Amino acid sequence: MSSTLITGMGAALVDLFANVSDQQLQELGSAKASMSLIDAAQSVRLQAGVEVHSQRPGGSAANTVAGIAALGQSAGFLGKTGDDALGQIFSDAFEALNVSFPVTPCDASQHPTGHCLVLITPDAERTMHTVLGASVMTARDDMDGELLSRTGLLFSEGYVWDSPSARDGFLSAAQSVRAQGGKVAFSLADGFCVERHHADFLALLDGQVDIVLANKVEAEALFGCSDAAGLAAKIKSTDVLLSVTLGAEGALIIDANGAQLVAAERVSDVVDLTGAGDQYAAGFLAALHNGVSPEKAAHIGHLAASEVIRHIGPRPQSDVRALLAKHGLEFIQN
Repeated sequence: MSSTLITGMGAALVDLFANVSDQQLQELGSAKASMSLIDAAQSVRLQAGVEVHSQRPGGSAANTVAGIAALGQSAGFLGKTGDDALGQIFSDAFEALNVSFPVTPCDASQHPTGHCLVLITPDAERTMHTVLGASVMTARDDMDGELLSRTGLLFSEGYVWDSPSARDGFLSAAQSVRAQGGKVAFSLADGFCVERHHADFLALLDGQVDIVLANKVEAEALFGCSDAAGLAAKIKSTDVLLSVTLGAEGALIIDANGAQLVAAERVSDVVDLTGAGDQYAAGFLAALHNGVSPEKAAHIGHLAASEVIRHIGPRPQSDVRALLAKHGLEFIQN
């Protein structure tokens, strides 16, 4: 096991799951497969029209950290919760995984723990409505110095840009980690997030981040293209390693030397696509952190994603390390 942590930063959310039909989704006015930011009152109205069947800790970067810990890698998380029941659900899950989570909760009467209402249609696609709540209160003061001193790879999600204080905290933490020889990875989050912060995200490629993760839609939103040749041309002059997931087609791994397509795992029993990208990131980043080549790391990412889409929920429920071992891909030694 690497002696340094992979630390994630992002929205501390609890996911509320509900199964809906395509007709219900249309009646609710939700654009299929989208992620939208809503307020608490809107969430109450949406929940009144569905049946929430479970509550589980979530948040994109947090899900990735949970996956990293499940792979046997030491991990940490930076984020903000409220001092309420949902915040306790979030914290307890990380404690069970031995993830370092140095948080000072907000007063929930003013800033309750954020949550994401996940509407799942019969085709396993998910539509997400997020109340950011306390998560937008993350700030520079929450960037725990002791945790960062042990961090060799800092990973954040694009959603931090929706909070000026969290953005400031991330930039400070990233500078600290890179100054001590660590690396910084950044996920573009979703296409709408890229559109909101397009110029800032492009600026990150100029020496502020080392690894960028995106899907095809997000890559198109940031670079204006999503084909291998076009993306390779866009980042040729940078030092960035870019991973672009293409769903069932696999993932493009691109650096200054060019692009390579890494095939995805074939999964016939898909139940829920929630968390697929998060767990791909978990496998990919954990493998890179432990010295695995980018192409092999993408293969590990695909295997991690293949586990999570076989069940409801965005975090691993079975032994991912055993799955990797079956494919001869163990890479973290205890």
